[in-house]
Amino acid sequence: MIEKEKVLSDAPKALNSDNNPWEVAVEGDSIIGTWKWMDARFFTEGGISDEDKEFTFTVTLKDNGKWKEVDSTSSKTSSIRMHNGKLSFSKDISFSKGKTYQKSISFGIGQDKKSSKVGIVESKLDTSIIKKSIRDYLKQCGWKKAGLFG
Repeated sequence: MIEKEKVLSDAPKALNSDNNPWEVAVEGDSIIGTWKWMDARFFTEGGISDEDKEFTFTVTLKDNGKWKEVDSTSSKTSSIRMHNGKLSFSKDISFSKGKTYQKSISFGIGQDKKSSKVGIVESKLDTSIIKKSIRDYLKQCGWKKAGLFG
């Protein structure tokens, strides 16, 4: 088993890649994979909607050679609409933490805020991909996932 400090310090180099839609960082004893899978402005009939969605997979290494993991998701949507001559604003924020499996593909007419391109905006998320990458890295380092009481 590779020592905890080395596993943590090597994680960003081993897991980050220009081909991955997520980024890995280390904070304390945790490896944090963040996938900002939607950051777009959508154009609809009579309105504009900004959507920002993010999935985070956090793995915390224990001193016994095991890790604990938790998922979190956040979503923020704000809209401006004109209907029957009336202007309305809305904002919705949600956050969840726990275990999750999510696979999603979204698309619409709008602007990708990351690239500033206007047209068809497509966003994809598959939580199993980021989880598998981080878990495989830890297993290669000789670490094991903690059980319920581990």
